[in-house]
Amino acid sequence: MGEFSIFHWLIVLAVVLIFFGGRRIPEVMKGLGEGIRSFKDGMAGGAAAPAAAPAPAVSAPTGITAKPGKGQVALSWSASAGASSYNVKRSGTSGGPYALIVSTGATSYTDEGLASGTYYYVISSVGAGGESTNSVEVTGTPS
Repeated sequence: MGEFSIFHWLIVLAVVLIFFGGRRIPEVMKGLGEGIRSFKDGMAGGAAAPAAAPAPAVSAPTGITAKPGKGQVALSWSASAGASSYNVKRSGTSGGPYALIVSTGATSYTDEGLASGTYYYVISSVGAGGESTNSVEVTGTPS
């Protein structure tokens, strides 16, 4: 009573072929084999492939100067290693919040068309590792 005859196994095989198709069975078996192999490696303490190291973060620009001009402030700074561009940010109050005014690949920028008053600037570097922290704040007052 508890045994399957050859006839029962042929019916099971026919049902499996109907549901999965003849081409699908090798794919299912391959996936099952990979799953078992992965489980065995995990249980044995096999090391997984190391993740790619993230790109190093760039440092904030240094040596920032702000030279006032007529209705403008000329900014310049030293290049940061690994930086592909720089984000120049401005605020009307010391400490921010700062608004992005330009993203440039150069190490200088002239902020033009400014009304009288004092402006506060910070610059961040952008590289493969992302954006750096903001630089030291500099002040510019157009004449």
